[in-house]
Amino acid sequence: MEIHKIKNEDCEIEVYRGSIKSIKILIGSNKYEILGYDAKNRVSSFIMAPWANRINEGKFKCAKGNFDLLEKNPFDFKHAIHGTAMFSEWTLNKASENYISISTNLNKPWPYKGNVTFAISLNDQSIKQELSILNKDSDVMPFSMGWHPWFKRNLKDEVVKIKFDAKYKWETKNEIPTSSKLDSNEIKYFFKGYSPEPGTLDECYRIKEKSLVYLVWPELTLKINSSNECGHLMVYTPSGPNSDLVCVEPQTATINPFQLNEKNVTDTGVLYVNPGESYKIFTEWSWR
Repeated sequence: MEIHKIKNEDCEIEVYRGSIKSIKILIGSNKYEILGYDAKNRVSSFIMAPWANRINEGKFKCAKGNFDLLEKNPFDFKHAIHGTAMFSEWTLNKASENYISISTNLNKPWPYKGNVTFAISLNDQSIKQELSILNKDSDVMPFSMGWHPWFKRNLKDEVVKIKFDAKYKWETKNEIPTSSKLDSNEIKYFFKGYSPEPGTLDECYRIKEKSLVYLVWPELTLKINSSNECGHLMVYTPSGPNSDLVCVEPQTATINPFQLNEKNVTDTGVLYVNPGESYKIFTEWSWR
């Protein structure tokens, strides 16, 4: 799939496969690129489906049986990561000057038949992104979905501050949550506005219902308003070659939610869609 561009007087967006390659926001005579992109270092603001984030050692148990989600994952990781959609071929459904819709089929090793549609619409100083998953299988399908944007730490000089209101943080061990939910110090920092250092965070937070997420640069403030299903937020501050970026990821579920459900852990965020039906979530980004 080729790169597609949509724009209006406030914003220009480039879409490539199942990811947003670029978002340029126009404020007065200034144009700000808010995303990073580096395919060689796996930096691409992609959607995650039919699961978001990591599945412990790729082990997935469901009504259809036991499956290995690492079977076709090209990353050299211990855990199955970010779903199948980011590795799939996408088809253009519709495009106009300020709207685009693309879709892809759910592929193996995911055991359920279906597809995912990703739609982006540009409005006055806002971007609405919608994800819809269609179950073409004969069984009820569990799933999680979300977005994995890579934001620039600096638009010019000062570092971005991240603000949101969280209930708790999932405790992790070896990148996978335990059943513990923590009232960690950084929750208080994020409530006031926080700029975590590179290499310090790769954490999942359970945000409060209807909590907004803000990325505050001196040049502009980005407000992220997501559907109620997107009750989890990953914050990842990489070190090394990507240390000039920060990931703030709205998603429906925590890390490894299916296995946690098997252990009767509550509030994991796993969703279900019936055969022949679809489920839609959204995230809307606006700025000032």
